[in-house]
Amino acid sequence: MADAVDLAEQALQAKEQGINEILRLLQRPEDLSRLADITAEYESRHRSAKATLSAMVQSQVESIRQGMDLLERARRHITKLQAALDKIDKLCSECADLVHHHDKIKLLSTTHGNIKKVLSEIEDIVDLPYRADRCWELLQADEGALVPAFEALLLLTGTAENAKQAWQRGNKSAAEVSELRTYLARVDEVMARFESRLFDSLLSLPGLVECARERPALLVDCVRVVELQELVDSEYRRVKMGAVPQRRYKERLFAGLTAGAEARFQALLQQARDCNKPNKTIKYDQNGDVILSEVRDYLGGLSRLVRVVGGREEVVADPEELRGVEVIEEEVFDEDSYLDELLNGLYDVTDELAAVYDYVSPCFPPSYDIFNRLFQAYHVQLAAVVDVLGHGAAEEMSTRGALRVMDWVQKYMDTLRNLGVDEDLIRLPPSPLADPDSLPGMVVLMESYVGRMEGTVTAWYRNILAADLQSEPKQAPDGTLCTLGAVDFFRILNQQIAIIEALNDHGEVMFQTARTALRVMRGFQEAAAGKDATGKEAAAAAAGKESAGAGLDKVSRGNPGAGGAASGVLRPLSLEMAIAFLNNNVTCYDQSLAFAEDVQRQLERRYREQLDVEEVCRGFLEVAKTAAQRAVELLLNDPGMSTQIKGMYGTANTEYLSGRVTATLLATLRDYFSDLRSWVAPPFLKRVAEAALEELVRRAVNMFAVAPPQESSESLLKRMSADESELAGFFEPYLKADRLRRHLGALADMRELLAAGSPEEFSLAYSQLAAAHPAFTLEVVSKLLTGGARPDLTKKQIADITAQCKEIWKQRGDKEEEGGGWGFFGWGKK
Repeated sequence: MADAVDLAEQALQAKEQGINEILRLLQRPEDLSRLADITAEYESRHRSAKATLSAMVQSQVESIRQGMDLLERARRHITKLQAALDKIDKLCSECADLVHHHDKIKLLSTTHGNIKKVLSEIEDIVDLPYRADRCWELLQADEGALVPAFEALLLLTGTAENAKQAWQRGNKSAAEVSELRTYLARVDEVMARFESRLFDSLLSLPGLVECARERPALLVDCVRVVELQELVDSEYRRVKMGAVPQRRYKERLFAGLTAGAEARFQALLQQARDCNKPNKTIKYDQNGDVILSEVRDYLGGLSRLVRVVGGREEVVADPEELRGVEVIEEEVFDEDSYLDELLNGLYDVTDELAAVYDYVSPCFPPSYDIFNRLFQAYHVQLAAVVDVLGHGAAEEMSTRGALRVMDWVQKYMDTLRNLGVDEDLIRLPPSPLADPDSLPGMVVLMESYVGRMEGTVTAWYRNILAADLQSEPKQAPDGTLCTLGAVDFFRILNQQIAIIEALNDHGEVMFQTARTALRVMRGFQEAAAGKDATGKEAAAAAAGKESAGAGLDKVSRGNPGAGGAASGVLRPLSLEMAIAFLNNNVTCYDQSLAFAEDVQRQLERRYREQLDVEEVCRGFLEVAKTAAQRAVELLLNDPGMSTQIKGMYGTANTEYLSGRVTATLLATLRDYFSDLRSWVAPPFLKRVAEAALEELVRRAVNMFAVAPPQESSESLLKRMSADESELAGFFEPYLKADRLRRHLGALADMRELLAAGSPEEFSLAYSQLAAAHPAFTLEVVSKLLTGGARPDLTKKQIADITAQCKEIWKQRGDKEEEGGGWGFFGWGKK
């Protein structure tokens, strides 16, 4: 009640204060104009006071509520404390009774704990099948849960193994163990299914590659599983738990990949063995026309067929005509379709190996070296396929087929190089299926191809030489004589190199092809020089096939279309043809150098030094020398030339002593050399001139040796000296002075034999002649000394000369210069 009175008084006081405040504010009349502002200020203060009052009231209400809650909680705790105190009093009274039974209580507690533990383990064992099934369901639902599922299975297998060993240590009966195994077997079954999925699907070939391409994260999980099991195995080994079997996932992975690679190639190996076996059925009619398609009615009779007649398709629909058609079926071997299928399979495994490098290898730790392991397994199997194919099909496979196989081998090797495989490992290894003593299949295939190539090119160049011999030499724009054989020959050789170059092969195949090309060049040189590879001339002619190798000995004249030199009547080789052969071989030498340079550029460094290119190229110069020798022989065999040579050195021959013989000889030479200057290639003209001089001197020496002068006169000696000067004047534009003196020295030595005043001078001249001309025997000396040619010599001098000449002849070596006296050519030698 007092509180109500206080509130009324406070309200009255507030009202009075309000009235006083209004009176204060409205003391003057003009204050009425501020009435609106005063009213607004009043309302604002009223709201503020009201809000403050409400907040204060709310705060007081909350404080009161919290106080009531605290009081309620205190009451409850007091009640609990009272109950606890009562329980303590009760337990204290009970404890006084239990102190006397402490041992029994402890034993009972231990027994209770053991029973509880056994029950827990039994619950775990009974729950093993269910938990194992849940792991498999987890894996089936989400392959991303591979690692968690394996970890769970790992724990379950560990639990099962521990239980099994514990029961065995407890010497339980067989019935109890068998009952236990019914629970544990389910765990083993699920683990076996997990391992089968892991190794037979995810980590096997070719599933491994597919998994790496499409689901690399899954493959990484598989590797993690293998690593986890390796850790478990190592831990078992560390703690020496020999009773626990080790799963050895890593070894199992590698063994599975090797076995998978072998299985991967079984089909390809069988395909390689089936080469040359019928793989296609063709149909043709009784006339041998191939039938492309046929349509039969329900009774099996022909109603329509399409066949190829004369290279054009023909549709037969006439019933009468169809009744006369007999369809014959034959099984044949189609090499193109066979190689398409085989090489496509090989290309697939090559792409698979590249995918291992690109996709599989990054998913494995570097220590696994997974690419090299798979590469070695694939490499050995690919070598086995090529080996089987090479041994089984090399002889019967077409050249085009062999090139396709070699093309695949080269592309496979290029793929390995691009994958970073060491060059020493790229070559195909020995096949595990092959006889160790046999050649590798690739070598057999390559040798077969190279052998065919050699045979084909050899037949071509023989035909080329035969065609050259049947035709007349042609004059080039610069006037030189030539035939088309040289250009055609090297065009064919370059085509063979271009074929291998198209394979992008710079190793063994290119090397064998280049070596065969060099061997063909040698054969071409021997054929052009007039001998075959065995050195026996015209061996083919004995078999009824005139060899083109008789090129520098004879020429055939007959029907050019007959295809060989044997088609016409043989005639002597002409000077023009000999010159054409000379120029051809000079051209061949230049082209062989270009060919050798191109081949050396194509070959790998390790093969370049194995080719004896320079010797083969120089062989063309040797043939050119032979051609030059033959041309000179033909030139000097001219009746006008040979007659004049026979007339030399005769003391009774006034024409010789007067100089007409030598003048005629030189005039004939000038006529020939006017043609030779345009016919012979300019770099070789001087060599032809030197050969002509040497042959001319050789024949002159032979004439002197066969019929020595009967007497030595002043006119003869002057004529012989004049011969030397005139010959030197003719050949001086072609030969250097020292070489000219060397060849004409034989003429000077013969003159010295007729003019020597002492035995020493005579012996010196004879020793030089005998060394260069074996025909200058002791018999020639005897004719000179006893035939009256040297009446000025005494008997003692003749005896001394004879003794010295015999000693010179005895000491003279029998070895002659290589090339039949053509050793003065400095070019073309090593």
